[in-house]
Amino acid sequence: MHVVHLYDGHEQVYEGRGSVPGVVWHLAHETAAAGHDVTVIERQWDGLDAVSTHEGVDFERLDLWTGADEPWTRVPYEQVTSPVGVGQLLGDRTNFARRALAHLRDRSFDVLHVHLPFAAAVLLTIAPGLRERTVYTAHLGELRLDALTDDQQGTGPETGDSGSEIGDDDSGGIETPSILSVASPDIYLARRTARTTVLNEGIADAFADRGVDRESLSVLPNGVDLDRFTNVSSTAVERVRESYAFGDGPTLLFVGTVMPRKGVVDLVRAAGILADRTVDAGDGGTDGDAPFDLIVAGEDELDGDYVDTVREAASDAGIADAVSFPGFVPAEDLPALYAAADLFVMPSLEEGFGMTVVEAMAAGTPVVGTKVGAIPEIVDDGDHGFVVDPGDPSALADAMGDALERFRESDTIMPTTRQRAGEYSWASVGQRCRTIYETVQEIA
Repeated sequence: MHVVHLYDGHEQVYEGRGSVPGVVWHLAHETAAAGHDVTVIERQWDGLDAVSTHEGVDFERLDLWTGADEPWTRVPYEQVTSPVGVGQLLGDRTNFARRALAHLRDRSFDVLHVHLPFAAAVLLTIAPGLRERTVYTAHLGELRLDALTDDQQGTGPETGDSGSEIGDDDSGGIETPSILSVASPDIYLARRTARTTVLNEGIADAFADRGVDRESLSVLPNGVDLDRFTNVSSTAVERVRESYAFGDGPTLLFVGTVMPRKGVVDLVRAAGILADRTVDAGDGGTDGDAPFDLIVAGEDELDGDYVDTVREAASDAGIADAVSFPGFVPAEDLPALYAAADLFVMPSLEEGFGMTVVEAMAAGTPVVGTKVGAIPEIVDDGDHGFVVDPGDPSALADAMGDALERFRESDTIMPTTRQRAGEYSWASVGQRCRTIYETVQEIA
């Protein structure tokens, strides 16, 4: 079987960063390791060869006159917020689709796996003959989930328990671009592919409600490299504790791009509430001195205004000195950072899956998350951590306090979370994906 992955995104696939290119790479690598031919078609990145092979996966890169040749310089969720940006995005993806079609016509393949909707939608419109061999994975990041479900999480005038409007500027609520509310590229594409994979049952239901054949939908979670996150040496943990300035008290950790849909403002507000409660109870800390550290780790240069809002929220909550922003975490530091933390917190307002939740659990760290995406399916409330409603800093603070009290000194939490994470190994997810490929190959 020959599988071709098509990726028109803003990050390189091999040795890139970001969750979606990581999924593309792992699925491609697992399929190649199983003895199949695999090709990844992506844009030409500066400094990379036009044709190369990495760990059994062939790469072909398209030299385009549109878009960018540096990763992370043209981010779709930023582009769709303005008419000019939308025009640039659609022009680039149309150009990508045209060039990709020329490549595809020159080779024989059994399955085409696409991961983003814009170029793929153009491709299957101008080349309908490809539809019966195409698998679409709807990652549904970058604000598209709200437009799809009409749920508009975080955009309305509803008020959380904290008393702040979930959708106001201070809270960092999600604002769905109007173009995505008018027409969903994901639904358009899902109606024209042999199979569509989604990250959880809720998204599958949303697709079916919008007219996609339920029989064509499969739930395929993201995976985790278990060896990478479970086999962390004590030396690596101590190095990370020193380099990231861990204190003597408990450390709370967030990992992800610092952007509105990740709910980071809610996290620092919750941390402020927890600090006040701890001080009032006489359990450590003094006024202006939180009895814990909070590390907000991840890309913090994409939305500078929002990062400023997060910092202001930390200052307003009186915990500015307890919160650190180390920025993007190098790959070699991430497993030890998870392992060193006492609690991982994912306060997202919108999430397709929640890969960092599984990574943290693979490292043996309990999780507090929100009831969005697949997080409630991953975290059994009370066993591996706690899950709460999104946009509610008070409930988040309750859960963080309960988790620290129950799990911090527990001898059973590490094996429990690791066992749960094992259900999301890339070997398991890759096998499930190959079963989908085989189904498409049989019916094509």
